[in-house]
Amino acid sequence: MIKAIRRLLATLTFLAVIAAGIKAAFEWVAQSGDDDHEVFADDDRETV
Repeated sequence: MIKAIRRLLATLTFLAVIAAGIKAAFEWVAQSGDDDHEVFADDDRETV
């Protein structure tokens, strides 16, 4: 029973690490300064 709990805890920890890594990657892309990754255009951008 304790092995199952430890295995479940290890799996949840692994998933949390993966989720944190994905979140950090998205935040890094958002802070890169390149507006090509934005869904909506900025309001202050001039349109031609």
